[in-house]
Amino acid sequence: MDALIKVNITRHTLPFNFPAGTSRGVLLNKKLWLITLTSEGKEGIGECSIIEGLSPEFTTDASYEKSLKEIVLKIQNSQMRVVDLFRNIDDLLPELVFMPSIRFGLETAFRSWLVNGSSILFDNAFTRGERNIPINGLIWMGTPEQMSQEIEQKIKQGFRVLKFKIAALPWEQEKALLHSVRKRFPASQLEIRVDANGGLSMESWASVFSDLEALEVHSIEQPLPPDQRDGLKLIASNNSIPVALDESLIGCFKYEEKKDLLTEIMPPYIILKPSLMGGIKGMSEWISLAESLGIGWWITSALESNIGLNAIAQLTSEYAIKIPQGLGTGGLFKQNFLSPLRMENGFLTFQREAHSKTSSQLV
Repeated sequence: MDALIKVNITRHTLPFNFPAGTSRGVLLNKKLWLITLTSEGKEGIGECSIIEGLSPEFTTDASYEKSLKEIVLKIQNSQMRVVDLFRNIDDLLPELVFMPSIRFGLETAFRSWLVNGSSILFDNAFTRGERNIPINGLIWMGTPEQMSQEIEQKIKQGFRVLKFKIAALPWEQEKALLHSVRKRFPASQLEIRVDANGGLSMESWASVFSDLEALEVHSIEQPLPPDQRDGLKLIASNNSIPVALDESLIGCFKYEEKKDLLTEIMPPYIILKPSLMGGIKGMSEWISLAESLGIGWWITSALESNIGLNAIAQLTSEYAIKIPQGLGTGGLFKQNFLSPLRMENGFLTFQREAHSKTSSQLV
């Protein structure tokens, strides 16, 4: 008997427009796998996007593709209809709890299948053109000259929130750059966020925080590595600069693990990336927990292509957005997929009339 659901996996590598520097090294290319579901005359596409060294289910391309093939085989052998499969996905594929990027790819492919490949995965105020999403502009690590050029470009594009990657260059250089920005734009005109990617130390954080407070910085993401929970707890209780946990959330798969982390550290904010933190279901759990504890949050893409970014932006708009989100990575690559998303004056907008179908062809 033929499978009721046919699944196709294709791998893509997107080259960056520039060497993208982080405290973990420089990124030159981005790997992703597209999942295409075909059943009952309809097709849906989802993106499995990984970041090497961060994605908990990724070690090598070969092992990741082996996991994908095993998932595909289970789906095709299930002889289930698509709707029934996703209604019972946790019973059929319990391993997805530990595979957030694959889970999000499947969840997105299912959403896409429901609308037969339409780029409109969620019917909400964003996709109806009634509300845009405020976003931050991201300043990647590089030479001071490169970063200055990026800042100028983002300001001209209308961004009023900038996020800076820090903890790769000597702090005095980074501080001087932030100071030059703040000298031109007071906090009332420009919000500054910084992301250390775990790059500070217990010896350096207090001095850095003092400087950031003087610069009226909004928040700092992941000042210490995730394994330094006692240090993060101490820093999060410091009232000078609000701490936002990011990498610390990766690898917390079960509800109790998530609850224990948040109640122990009590960060003012958490940063949510569906491809790294449990897909749609996992992100929903994080948000519910955070709000029950009075913890703020915002959603960030994790270097997805336009296919994944479109899904994350629409998912974000299912929630009450209180502060600018981190969804501005669609223009990082030399090649990408067609997208209905546009960036206008610091806002992400959805062009309903553009690209009504999700395309798996790079342009």
